[in-house]
Amino acid sequence: MFSQRVKISFIAFALISLQIGFSYADVVSIKERKKQLIAEEHLVHENEKNENFIIDKNAKLEDYIRIGLKNNPGLRSEFYKWKSSFKKISKESSLSDPQFTYEVETRVVPQERTFSINQELPLPDKLWIRKSKAFKASEEAYYNFQKNQLELVYKITDVYYEYAYLSKAILLMEENIKLLKNFESVAQARYKSALAQNQDLLKVQVELGRLENDLYSLRDMQLPLVSRLNALLNLPKNNLLPWPNESLEDAVMQERYKEVDDLYDVLKEENPEILASSSKVEENKDALKLAKREYFPDLTVGVTQIDTGDALNSSTVDSGKDPLMVMFSVNVPIWFNRLNAGVQDAKASLNASENYLENKENELFSQLALVHYKLRDALRQSQLYKDALLPKASQALNATQSGYESGKVEFLSLIDAQRVLFNFQLAYYRFNANFHQRLSELQSLLGKIDRDN
Repeated sequence: MFSQRVKISFIAFALISLQIGFSYADVVSIKERKKQLIAEEHLVHENEKNENFIIDKNAKLEDYIRIGLKNNPGLRSEFYKWKSSFKKISKESSLSDPQFTYEVETRVVPQERTFSINQELPLPDKLWIRKSKAFKASEEAYYNFQKNQLELVYKITDVYYEYAYLSKAILLMEENIKLLKNFESVAQARYKSALAQNQDLLKVQVELGRLENDLYSLRDMQLPLVSRLNALLNLPKNNLLPWPNESLEDAVMQERYKEVDDLYDVLKEENPEILASSSKVEENKDALKLAKREYFPDLTVGVTQIDTGDALNSSTVDSGKDPLMVMFSVNVPIWFNRLNAGVQDAKASLNASENYLENKENELFSQLALVHYKLRDALRQSQLYKDALLPKASQALNATQSGYESGKVEFLSLIDAQRVLFNFQLAYYRFNANFHQRLSELQSLLGKIDRDN
């Protein structure tokens, strides 16, 4: 009897294994994604050990990005969404549980007990399609995870360079206030010597008051920027970050980013939003295939073992022999209204995802063109100020200061020359910061952050 039960289990196992073996030809990408998932999960677990991240005065942008990628809870949330979606592949491609039945005959007949096991086997290739569909859904989650990584790097870079610009602006403001105080001393000396009018002294004092007020506003801006960086890096709210160790000099763009026409194909092939939307289209294609397969019946295979006693007539042929029966059955899909509605639903979802993909490509192409324009404009402006406007403004200030000291130039002209140079210096660092911010945004659109620019 024991050997017969083993036979039953073996036959059932063979049927299940046969169905699974032919249900799906493993795609290499699934294995690759599994390796990536394991490696990423190991990093996530390591980073969740509450490591104390410290940013000192020598920290560079790369240090901020490294901490953000390790410590940002929003990014970890996207990772677990990807993991959850990937784990559904096995769930969606598995057979339903087999049904085991045990019956005991209580009547006085030779049959004593019955063992049976039944397994439903979806036909003709439903498991293959389910696994493919689940994998495409996990790919969408994977690319959303990649998208959030790129967006996090861009956000950190954007705030970091805004913080670096604020540092430069404050230093420039303090230097110009010192310069104006020197002018004030000169004006006072000339006024006491009756070489200048009182209005010169009033003008420099008004200008000083304006700059000191602007300096107060700039210093007050530090707290919101630090709070934003702390939030992106998941650091304590009251953590005071040092000023960035950035010179904001010499914006340089590599050759591969110079022509926007060369970047459209890269965006289409590498942008994670487009790849996620493409995966959604493929998932809906599989959903449509699966809906059409519902017109086909599913097969149920069963094996029954009956334990029997000896017949009343002991001379009966095969008396006491335990029979073994194999059963095949199929469901009958006849409710065509339900089946047709399922197909139409899948077609509508597919059309929606295809149109969404096309619209997303158009949006990202236009965004790429705008970001590229801003990048080129920031680079052009930076070079203009560095090579032409700043040297000329500096020369003009020196000449005006000499002219004022010799009594040939009015004090108002000196103030104006100093203001022009100061504004040009601010603009130069502003455009340099803009360049790095837009470059990071461009790289995020292209699906890759290149720290070498």
